[in-house]
Amino acid sequence: MSTHYEELLAKIENHTAVIGVVGLGYVGLPLAVEKAKAGYTVIGFDVQESKVEQVNKGINYIGDVVDDDLKHMVDSGHLRASSDYGSISSVDAVAICVPTPLDIYQQPDTSYVESSVNEIANYAKPGTLVVLESTTYPGTTEEIIRKALEDKGFTVGEDIFIAYSPERIDPGNKSFNTKNTPKVVGGIT
Repeated sequence: MSTHYEELLAKIENHTAVIGVVGLGYVGLPLAVEKAKAGYTVIGFDVQESKVEQVNKGINYIGDVVDDDLKHMVDSGHLRASSDYGSISSVDAVAICVPTPLDIYQQPDTSYVESSVNEIANYAKPGTLVVLESTTYPGTTEEIIRKALEDKGFTVGEDIFIAYSPERIDPGNKSFNTKNTPKVVGGIT
């Protein structure tokens, strides 16, 4: 077992891990708020400055997020948003929650995933966990996420860790939400 793995696991268990969430839409913002409520420091990343500004002011724009929860997490310092991917260097785990709209051939457009992982790869440090949550086709984690990180010199399973956990969001569902919906997670190593 690698030292990086043991250090990451300890940070997750004792809630000192800093969590990054890339994409602050209907999947990412509820995830960011729930992780902050669980006691982690969370940095949300988005390319849309308006979303970054709203989150940093504690202003909610997603129906599945409780307004007061977002405001409290921001005011307490547990959650902040940024468009500067350089802050990825301070996270221990990062979830990619960006859109994968269908293209003209009815296939997922992975350009947002590719752009996100390339930014993450530029700033990630050894010991980082990268989790793809965007809905996409089987093989995306290996073909896009793993390749981008290995191209930057990381060794998967030794100094960087990768998993896929498809988002399980049913917007507006009053019974099942981000916190109580079971997740399926598959790791590379």
